[in-house]
Amino acid sequence: MMKQRYNNDDHQSWKKRRRTNSNLWLLCLAVVILSFIDRTNALFGLPTKRFRYEGLIDAGSLGLEGLNGQVTAFGDWNADSAIDVFTISQDGKSINVYIWDHTAFKFVQSPLARITAPRGNTFVNIVPADFNYDGKLDVLAMMKGDNADQLEMAVWLGTQEGSVAPSPVLLNASTSAQPITLDVTGNMRGDLLGHLPTSSDKLSIWRNALKPDNSTEGFVVEDAPLYNADGASKSTTTCHLANPHSSAFIDLNGDCLADLFLVCSESNWGWGSSSSYQIWTANKDSKKPGYTLARQGKLPDGAGALSFADMDRDGTIDVVFPSCDGKSGPCYINIAYNRQMPLCSEKRDDWFGVGPGGATLTNSTQTCRDTEYNLCTADDSFSFDFSTDPSNDKMARIPLADVVPENKLLLSDDLLSSPIPVPLALGDFNRDGYPDLAIITIPTRARGDETHLRLLESVPCNAKGAQQPGCPSDPKNRHRKRTFKMLDEDVQAIDAMTDARSAVFFDLDEDGSLDLLVQRLPTKGQKKDQRSITFVQNNFFYDAFFLKAMTSNGACSSYCDPSGPGKDRYRPWGVNYGGASYKFTVLDTNGIRRPQQVGQLAQTAYRSLLLPYAYFGLGRTNNYVESLFVGVTRRREVNYVELEGVIPNSQVVILPWEPVAEGEQEMGDSSTWKRELYVSPGEWIPWVTVVLVTIIVMLLGVVFVLHLNEKREDERERKRAVHAINFDAL
Repeated sequence: MMKQRYNNDDHQSWKKRRRTNSNLWLLCLAVVILSFIDRTNALFGLPTKRFRYEGLIDAGSLGLEGLNGQVTAFGDWNADSAIDVFTISQDGKSINVYIWDHTAFKFVQSPLARITAPRGNTFVNIVPADFNYDGKLDVLAMMKGDNADQLEMAVWLGTQEGSVAPSPVLLNASTSAQPITLDVTGNMRGDLLGHLPTSSDKLSIWRNALKPDNSTEGFVVEDAPLYNADGASKSTTTCHLANPHSSAFIDLNGDCLADLFLVCSESNWGWGSSSSYQIWTANKDSKKPGYTLARQGKLPDGAGALSFADMDRDGTIDVVFPSCDGKSGPCYINIAYNRQMPLCSEKRDDWFGVGPGGATLTNSTQTCRDTEYNLCTADDSFSFDFSTDPSNDKMARIPLADVVPENKLLLSDDLLSSPIPVPLALGDFNRDGYPDLAIITIPTRARGDETHLRLLESVPCNAKGAQQPGCPSDPKNRHRKRTFKMLDEDVQAIDAMTDARSAVFFDLDEDGSLDLLVQRLPTKGQKKDQRSITFVQNNFFYDAFFLKAMTSNGACSSYCDPSGPGKDRYRPWGVNYGGASYKFTVLDTNGIRRPQQVGQLAQTAYRSLLLPYAYFGLGRTNNYVESLFVGVTRRREVNYVELEGVIPNSQVVILPWEPVAEGEQEMGDSSTWKRELYVSPGEWIPWVTVVLVTIIVMLLGVVFVLHLNEKREDERERKRAVHAINFDAL
């Protein structure tokens, strides 16, 4: 009995030790997994997460604490693929460039890139772009001088050392309505469109004649190449650009070639005057490049600055703008939808083809776009309808008071010496493929200059139930219609702001998520022309993908040759090329093909603060981007290139370089274009690696156990065979 009791106690002690050892093994396994994740992060080049809180985070000024002025433009000054900021000083006498330092996680002022205004002039707007076609960023400055009715303009050329040329290239002056940048001739160089003071009744172009080896010719002023529908005779239709205006250079008929959207003044110059619009589509005639009037009409009364984006994810560019009914009336968020031919098929291709819905021809006219062969098919029947009639289903009109607590929008920053419009900031912060909004509102009982920054998320209209703001009353008509709802959780970083004057989406540190750059009134000192900067980090987790794309002006191939001996080659990334167009399709998790279109740097006037690349969310998908069409402004029948199987969470760089023959005429086609893909590692990669390694270890364990069992069974069979032989011998 004593022996049996001793054995039981020993057995209990053994079980206890076994549990303890099991716990130790689990603890060790957890430590190994955590350390393995850290090592996997290092292996894949993933940085340690800077912020742990999930939500919007006030990141501070990040090197712009002592900014004496305000941010007015973006560009990659040092061509390191990180966006830098351009500022104008409070007195308007100087331009400075702040370079992004990834290691220090802040902006650092460049000691070389500083521009001083000529005597008697003050800067009002700057446009960074590569004007002399050498692959380096230059700076076009618009200035006010003694004559308040016109703008002086000059271009400071950038150097390979990161400085600017001491003497600028002077341009002919324009009227006070700021010119826009565009590519009129199709040679991938930045031209200007505006009014001359001596002939303000018609539009003129400043044709870019600068060259990499000759930067003295400047710009040649000519009449704008605007033609009638026949394409032969000059159009007599006039447009007096409004002041201010939000005209754009972006593709509107779907052929991946940028068109003109002009905002015209129907009455006297000045903010608040009645405005109309004109859409001029670009022709593809390289010998006689120009634009043909396609659409025109009146904008709603009280319309603010226009913005352009594919709001309903149908593969066309829509127009988004705020409006207010007078000073005391209600305000609205308006979306004028661009109606074009649909896709030929929205279903996933199966083994037997796409089935019904293929391309059809009606009287030799294509009625849909083939996703497999050409998304860049022009639809000359595209249409906009800016009517505010409730029965107009081509424009959504969302009352502001139904979405946010306030009922007024900040349409213009009148605290500046030269007031500028405040547009609705567009950006897909949650990567679902539908652009969201950042807006500046004014409280009903505002104290002084009090404002609020609100983040509005694009959401689908309810298929059933109560009507949402901006959605059709009939549930049958709500298919694919969208509205906005205010984000009110984990947004303390912007709720605390009561002095915002403008906001723009900005990919801080190029991590693939859209953050916010907010310009606010300073707490001390002069408020006029002085702003304090706050960056708001977007640290929400969204189970969705994104894609970034940047197209250069084709000045160089992968590298640019230096201008002199002893200098290194450099990347042609910092060129700020405007007018590129992106169209693509992606399959969602339900097998539905979703088209999207995005433009690149469509607006440059009045400090529009657009990024020099395109960012678009892809939503949830388990597939590659099927077809990505990238169009440029060259005038030819095929002005685009198609990329297939683009990996999500990556950056696509297109360098549309073509060889140049004698006479400086580019020859060739898109076969000489360079395509580069940079994959951004996601936060899920370490976890996927851990799961994969764990599964492999488990499978190896199963194989090892089965191997041992098989070995034991073989040993038993061998012994039985030996026993049988010995028995027979007896």
